[in-house]
Amino acid sequence: SVKELCDLVTKIEAYAAKASKDKEAEKRAGKLLERVRKELRSKVVLAEAQKQAKCGARLRRLTSHECKEVAQVATRALNDIKARVKEGNVNKEVRAAVAAYKEIPRGPKETPKSKTELDDPAAARAKAFGGGTAKVDPLTKARQVVRKALLDGLLVACDETGKDTSLAYQIAEELETALDEKYNTEAGLVSKEYKLKYRSLSFNLKDKNNPDLRRRVLEGDIPCKDIITWSVHQLASDKRKEDNIEIQKQNLLNAQARAPTVSSTDQFKCGKCGKRKCTYYQMQTRSADEPMTTFVTCTNCNNRWKFS
Repeated sequence: SVKELCDLVTKIEAYAAKASKDKEAEKRAGKLLERVRKELRSKVVLAEAQKQAKCGARLRRLTSHECKEVAQVATRALNDIKARVKEGNVNKEVRAAVAAYKEIPRGPKETPKSKTELDDPAAARAKAFGGGTAKVDPLTKARQVVRKALLDGLLVACDETGKDTSLAYQIAEELETALDEKYNTEAGLVSKEYKLKYRSLSFNLKDKNNPDLRRRVLEGDIPCKDIITWSVHQLASDKRKEDNIEIQKQNLLNAQARAPTVSSTDQFKCGKCGKRKCTYYQMQTRSADEPMTTFVTCTNCNNRWKFS
């Protein structure tokens, strides 16, 4: 609620006042600012919070705070507020871009826009991204959900780079269209490959540790037709790639630790070639109270046998 947000801002100011001398207070202020930033993503709460200028003004003062962490988080929170106010007002540039958003039909004929869509750019955007009230077929509905999921990640990139949100809508539509054309080969059906690829793209575009990927997609450095073919490893952030390498190393060490110790011996005679050049190892293949099984390999003829 608005009251809860205002209370949070009051607590943040109290911690921020002590932040220059108290590291714990600085951390608490940063955490509460992040909480405000996330809760302001609700359009209902945002609309009510914007009516009270105090929250915005108090957050704006925190952007110039002497503590770097407090100032940075406050700036991000304020940018979120500005982005949503801008989206609500819909400036002329956004109106022109949004007016071009229309659903791409699967049939041979394109359905003409209604008068409502032509007069109201927001209605056109709602239709393309699933905000309308009209009934749609399952494929169209699925594509709207995908566009919205991709859009969420690209809007984060707009906040981070200061780009106009109209660009995010444009790229989200282009990206989904490329996915649809490549993976939905059967008319009227959503393929498994389409679902898997969009989920992977959506996850990595929203990953807080992957700002470079969403920025490059938003700015067109990575063409939509190319990124839809990228592997999970290519999409991952540098941090996730490093984590995966560490996991692979640890798994290798664990596998090596579990491997049996192989020893050389002349105590066993090969029944095939008669030589006594052998290696062996032992493993517990039955219950704990049973003797271990010995596995022997002749190094001369590669004959193998075992006994308990």
